[in-house]
This record gives sequence, structure tokens and C-alpha cells, in this order.
Amino acid sequence: MRIEYVWLENKMILRKSKSDPEVNDKKYTISGYVLDKNDGETLIGATILVEELGVGTIANAYGFYSLTLPVGNYTLKYSYIGYDSQSKSVTLQSNRNINVNLEFSSSLLQEVVVTVDDSVQTVDRVHSNVTQLSNTTILQKPSVLGEPDVIKSLDILPGIQLFNDGSTFFNVRGGNRDQNQILVDEAPIYNPAHLLGLFSSFTPEAIKDIKIYKGTAGADFGGRISSVMDIHTKDGNMKNFHMNGRLGLVTTQLSLEGPIAKDRSSFFLSGRRSYIDAFLSNDDFDEFYFADITGKINLKLNDNNRLFLSVFSSNDEYINNEGLAWKNIAGTMRWNHTFNDRLFANTTLYSSKYEYQLISGPGQVWSNHIANASLKTDFTFYRNPISTHKFGFKLSGHNFNPGNQEGNENAPFVPKRNATEFSLYFSNERQLSSRWLLTYGFRLSTWTNFGRTIEYTINDEYQVTDTTTYEDRSSYNDYSNLEPRIKLTHIVNDKNFLTFNYARSAQYINLISNSISPFNNLEVWLPASINIQPQTADQISLGWTYKRKQWQFNLEGYYKAMQNQIDYANQAELLLNPHFEAEIRSGKGTAYGLEAIISKQVGKLTGSISYVLSRSTRQIEGINDGKAYAALSDRPVQFSLNTVFQKSQRSTLSGTLMILSGSPVTTPTSFYQYAGRTVPIYSEKNNDRLPTYHRLDLGWSYRLNKVERKFDHFLTISFFNFYGQKNSVLRSFNKIVLEDDTIVVPTEINNPEALQATHRFVYQVVPSISYSFRL
Repeated sequence: MRIEYVWLENKMILRKSKSDPEVNDKKYTISGYVLDKNDGETLIGATILVEELGVGTIANAYGFYSLTLPVGNYTLKYSYIGYDSQSKSVTLQSNRNINVNLEFSSSLLQEVVVTVDDSVQTVDRVHSNVTQLSNTTILQKPSVLGEPDVIKSLDILPGIQLFNDGSTFFNVRGGNRDQNQILVDEAPIYNPAHLLGLFSSFTPEAIKDIKIYKGTAGADFGGRISSVMDIHTKDGNMKNFHMNGRLGLVTTQLSLEGPIAKDRSSFFLSGRRSYIDAFLSNDDFDEFYFADITGKINLKLNDNNRLFLSVFSSNDEYINNEGLAWKNIAGTMRWNHTFNDRLFANTTLYSSKYEYQLISGPGQVWSNHIANASLKTDFTFYRNPISTHKFGFKLSGHNFNPGNQEGNENAPFVPKRNATEFSLYFSNERQLSSRWLLTYGFRLSTWTNFGRTIEYTINDEYQVTDTTTYEDRSSYNDYSNLEPRIKLTHIVNDKNFLTFNYARSAQYINLISNSISPFNNLEVWLPASINIQPQTADQISLGWTYKRKQWQFNLEGYYKAMQNQIDYANQAELLLNPHFEAEIRSGKGTAYGLEAIISKQVGKLTGSISYVLSRSTRQIEGINDGKAYAALSDRPVQFSLNTVFQKSQRSTLSGTLMILSGSPVTTPTSFYQYAGRTVPIYSEKNNDRLPTYHRLDLGWSYRLNKVERKFDHFLTISFFNFYGQKNSVLRSFNKIVLEDDTIVVPTEINNPEALQATHRFVYQVVPSISYSFRL
């Protein structure tokens, strides 16, 4: 007998379930898609609640849902944040296909009553350990030069830290920046930066959904050990043609979408380009711009099959005989197939490439790249409302060029690398009782290096002792890892939820860079191989969520142990060095912390307050005398306040306050005099910190038209770093140039023999204005 509970006047009432899906033989399935009524976009994460049973489900990443129930009469309630709920009465005597179109709510400013379906969605988000970031949040957040920024909006989330001003590098829970996986329609993007990191390469107008997993993703995700950022772009309006655009101080953006065949197929196309080069003469730069394009075609072949074709491209060029350029390009083909009412499959074929070029003169180009092509299939089997199985596999081929000089026969040749990767996974999400949810599973990954390439044998003294050449397609090195995942959620009552998560993850590709500059795009990617072991991490977290009406409080503690972490020998030579693996050192890392956030998502005043206490260290043989030292991502205190005030239906005010511990730096511990010069002595790695980082951003958006008009246009004014704080990004003891062009070494006034540190900052207050429209 199945027991369920209901809450009545703050008391738990136990009762015999009206229907027990485990023992009733007569069961049928209700399945379908949840869509936006106005444009036909699928609504990822929509809630479907069976009111009579108090059970429900969540629409998947393609808006598909499935519920298997005993014969009977039911009321299904369909809900999605920001949309009006819809109820349907269903007499279930056979399998039913029900597609539901929800309408965007016209009363977003009103306070709402939290209902049972809100609790279903809360439980799903708590249990999946996922954070969602909407494009509305991104567009409302004040930004640099009026450019809404997907990556830089992450700094309002606890546990995610941007490296510094002017950078898109970010660290998650004490990990390195290459340990974060960024997916756009399932294809990996390796460098999401424009203009050396001043802007990210994603435009929020092109994005439908963003989910961030901070270390405990499902078994269907793999390849990185710190986080996953899963971005789904818009499918395109299947009903009507629409257009939106934005004109800012440095870029212009335009998006087009509409039906190819109404209710059967659609397209979406969004492009952005900077026009900084319009203000530069041809003598300054031959090329000085950045641009990105996002496109998709959405085809509904029939009731059981859908096809999505996606493309993403970003390009940066800053060249005048000399200069640099980089680009990302990714293409994806996804096929959704419904085998029956309970078995859903998605097959994806994608290719992705990142290429970087450093131009030192005519015909002199240093170039490197990372590229891959992958085929993957994911299955979801909805056994019944309390049990869902996910399983699948992925096969990938990888190609690496660590960097070679084109047009120079005398330059040393750095061998290119190739590898294949195969993984399979299984997971089961199961409701153990009315109070307990369990998801368990595993991911099995294998990695194989193959030729043609050259590998070097390196001894314990980090000296090259031998060279081996491997012929085309010959495999020579293998790794495999079993990656178990467990998530357990206890529903204390309708307001309190406790969670336990454990995940083991493996990473086979590595970013090789010993620069601490926030603006360095000079990146080399390398595979795990004979001399580089795959990175692994084990993370455990415990969390508590309290939800009351429109307020939610989350408290989570975590501990992460990382193996085979990479650092470098002093003065390591990584550019044009065939033996650069001899410069690499590896060891272990540790990260732990406590994250708290209070959020409010409905009403005129929304936003969040978060506070984090954390530490992250590395201990690597040959570095810092073998002693543990602070990782570059070690910033113990993080505070953020993000607010949005909907003053009226036409006026919105927003603000963000950030306070963050300074990043670790290595500074001299003493000095000595030699030949009349002051020479610094460095005895410890990352023994000091930059000053505390803090800033306040303010923004105001005003709708220029009346709400009932079809043509919407907005004026947005923002002040990034409102009070002009000079946040340090670099500290050095180098010579500086005075206003009269005199070159001096800064010293202390009272002690001329002691060098004085100098600091560099990116910007003070940055005012901006932008205009946007949609129709």
C-alpha cells in the first residue's frame, strides 16, 4: 500500500493513496510538449501536476513530458514561471498525447500565492542541484558599456567568481578556469571572450535557457571537474515573424525569427558586431572588431520527430601587420524521436573548433587550435511518476595543435595530438517515498591517444630522455574512469528541503597557460597523454533549502578533492617548445566552502543576497618547496547584492553590489642590493593578495512606448563601478613612466632602497546608454 501526505493548516495528514501506480495493472501514459502560446517555443522545466494524486513531473530540455498513471479521471495543471497556469481534465482509459500552450502572464507585478506545483518545481531544482539564469536577469543587470553579458552575470551566483575586471575568466568552487564546461546547444565552446575578455561572446537575446551545475551534474554530463554551463538557444517563432535589436556604445545587435511553415518549422538568426573600427583610421589597424552569430532551424517532421540545426560563431581580429585573432565555431544537428509515450530520445551530431593566431609580421603567424566532432544519443524512459531512467553514450574525436609558427622553417615544430573519447552513462531518478528522492547513476569514460604524433619520455628530473614517433591512427595510450553520481533529497515539509550530493568527475583536456593576466587569450589546449594524467575530482555537498511564499533561502556546504592538478616550473617556456611537458608539474588540490543565498523572484522588488566563505589550495611537488599554497581561485569571502525594482510597467531600476577578497599574488619577501640595484627575493608562491575588490553598478531601463503597443522600445542607462573604485588587476615592482616621460623605479619615500609596488586597474566609473526594440 502506498501512503501519501498532504498539508492542512500546517499539519501533515497521512492517507492511503487514491491510486498506487506501483501495483495497479491498468496504466496508461499521458505525454506531450509544453509550449509558449505566442511563439511555439518549448518551455524547458515546465511543471505538470496531477492534482488528485499530488504527483507530477517536469518537462525536459525539449519541453517533452510523460506521466504514466492508473485508469481514472484526473486534473492536470500545467505551470511555468512567468506564465498563466492551465488546467485540463483528463479521462485516462488509453494512452493520450496532450500538447499544451501556455500564455505569458500579464500580471507579473502582482504578488503571487505559492501553490503545490511551485513546490514540485522547487523540489526538482533542489534535487537536481541546478541554478537557472534567465535572459531577463541578464538584460536587467547593469553592464560594462551597456552590453548585457551572459558570463559576467554569473558573479551574482554564490560559488562563481569572475577573475577580475575586464575578464571573462571565471572559477567555480575553487577550480581552475579550464575546468568549466560551456555548452551551446550541446556543443562545447572553449573561449567565450570578445576583446580580450571585456565582453563575452553570447548575446542574451539569442538564449532561451541557461542552467549551471556547480560540480554535481547528472551522469549525462561529463568532461569537466568543476562546473557545467548548459545554454539552449531560441528555437524560433513558429507562428509569427518578429525582430529585435539593440544599439549600444560599441556594438549593434539584430535578431530575426519566424515561421518557415506555420506551426511546422521556424528559424532564428541573431548577429552582433562591434563598430569600434569606424572610429579608427586605416593607419591604426587593418582590422579591429569582434562579431558573433547564432542561428537555428527548427523542423517538426511529425508528431514523433523533430530536427534542430544550430550554428554558433564568434570572431575577434585586432591586426595591423602585427596583432592577434581568435574564433570559435560550432555546429549542431539534433534529432528528437519519441519511440512511444514513455521513451524519448535525442541524438546529437556536433562539431566545434577554437583557433587562436598571433601575427608577428607579414607571413609570420603563430597558430594553435582545439577541435572535436562528436556523436551522442540520450534516452529518457519515464517508467512511472516516481521513477525515470536516463541512459546514453557519446563518441568523440579530438584534434590538438599546441601552437606552431607558420611561414618560418627554422621555428621548432610542436607535435600535434589526436585522441578519441567514448563514454556511456546510466541514472535512475526515483521517489523512494513521499519524503525522499534519490538519483543514482554512473558515467564510464575512456580516452585513447593515437598518431600521427611524437611523444617524449621525461624522467623524474623533468628531462627529456627519449623520443617516440607514432604512425597514423596507431593508438598508444589509454585511460578510463568510473564516475559515480548520487543525489539524495529529504522533503522535511512543504517549506524545508535537505540535500546530499556526491559526484566523481574526470577531465581529459587541459588548458596550458602560466599567465596570471586577466586579458591573456594566448591559450594552448592539450590532451591527457603519456606525460599528463587526466584530472579527477570528488565533491561532496550538503544543503538546506527553505521556501516561504516568494522567498527562498539556500545554504550549502561543499568539499572537493582534486587530483592531477597542473602548475608550472619557474620561468616555464610554453611557447614554441616541443618539450613543454617537461615544464609541467602536477599534484593535488583541495577546495571547501559554505554558500548562502536569499532570493525573491516575484513581485515589484526582486533579487538576491549571497555570501560565501571558501578556501582553495594546491600542493604540487616541485612548487613552493612542496608545501600547500593558495590557488589563483582562492578568494575566501564573496558577497553580492542584486536587486531589480519594477517601479511601473514602463520603468525598471536595478543595482548590483559586489565585495570579493583580492586574488592571490606572489610578492617579494625581502630585497638585497647587487651592483647598485635592488633585487627582490621571492620565497613563497601566492603569499600575498591584491586589495579587496568591490564595486557598485546601477541601471535604469525605461519603456518608451505604452504597454499595449505592439512595437516595444527601451532606453537603458547604466553606471558600471558607480563610485569609481580602482580595483587592482595586477601588482608589480617594475619601472614606470612619469608624465614627463622619465622612467623610474617606484620606492618608498622613507626607505629609497625598498621597491614600492604599483597597481594596474582596468576602469573606474563606466557610464553607458543603449537603445533596444522588439516587434
